[in-house]
Amino acid sequence: MPVANDIPKRRTRVIRAGVVYAGVVLAIGIAAGSRPNNLLVWVFACLLAALVASGIVSGFMMMPLRALRIEPRRGRVGEPLLVRYEIRNSSRMLPAYDLHVSEVDATKMSGLEPAGEAWILHVGPGDRVHAEAVFRPTRRGTLRLARFEVTSTFPFDLLRKVLVYTQPTEVLIHPEVLPLRDGVLERVTAGGAGGQRMSSHGGGTDDFFGVREYRPGDSVRQIAWKRLAGTGKLASIERSRSVPPRVRILLDLSRPTSALRVTEGEDARELEERAIVLAASFIAYCDQLGYEYALSVAGFPIPPVALRRGHFHREKIMSLLAALDLELPRTAGNGLSSSEERATTIVVHADRTDTSVAPSEAWHFTARQLDSLVARGRAAVPADERSPALTQRRKERA
Repeated sequence: MPVANDIPKRRTRVIRAGVVYAGVVLAIGIAAGSRPNNLLVWVFACLLAALVASGIVSGFMMMPLRALRIEPRRGRVGEPLLVRYEIRNSSRMLPAYDLHVSEVDATKMSGLEPAGEAWILHVGPGDRVHAEAVFRPTRRGTLRLARFEVTSTFPFDLLRKVLVYTQPTEVLIHPEVLPLRDGVLERVTAGGAGGQRMSSHGGGTDDFFGVREYRPGDSVRQIAWKRLAGTGKLASIERSRSVPPRVRILLDLSRPTSALRVTEGEDARELEERAIVLAASFIAYCDQLGYEYALSVAGFPIPPVALRRGHFHREKIMSLLAALDLELPRTAGNGLSSSEERATTIVVHADRTDTSVAPSEAWHFTARQLDSLVARGRAAVPADERSPALTQRRKERA
């Protein structure tokens, strides 16, 4: 894990309150110098001492502090991204107060919007304290964080002391997942090659599969009493088990972005991103229903992912979708025009259907159908408001 520089860069910044305060001190100092008066001199001395003390106290307080960014594993478009920081106070005597931790380039970074700053009220001598900052990813892909800073205006909010740390970090942002309408996958997989069926192996709790020799630990309810009466040997009834439906998602990106057919007002790159969102939503829906699912990508030299299910399998596929670089040249001939696996094939196209990339019994969807496939509760919401990634790109073009 990358570690932040042990010795940070130190900065002192004058804030608006400090400028106003310095102006008042200067005005009182001029008045005290032009017309000496004990009260003015004492007031000027106290104000000047407070300004000096503000710089000295915050400076000594910040010197023993060390910070480290704890790298987040992943993020997802449309979901909060929590970035944790560890603040360590190596001083044996001096505590630290009112610490703010923020990313230096977060406001300038494309695809990331700050939503909440990390704040720490108190770090005692020798303590380690954690804080969390909240961001909102608006674009899938690799997010690169570089510098972050720890700041404090304690005690009088006149000067801001800053510690700048450099810790390069990469976070993979997964594509947005939208809830699809109930029954979409059930209707697609019903009756097909990848639908629910009985396994060729026993070990379940469904219909009768066969009879086998009794094994220690078998339930008494599964004993074949008729076989025992006829042969005098214990035997157990074995039940069949059902296999969940199997779905393979084929994301068709074989056409270059410039070759896509778009209407007036449409963006070809947006259609590709919407196709990725639709494929990710199908994957999430399959995982929710307990299906076995897999992913293939036509247009990139990516080996097909095997049919599996489970959390880690889903994260693997989502990471693959997040890492797709649409700027790379496309390849042809790596679809699923012929496949022998028993699985329902769902093809997601960017602009128009191309039946040559998948078997004849495959189901085809396009990115333009995303709105109609989303659950009713969100179907009426405009696509730009529902997908922060598309909104961000339109703002950048404007």
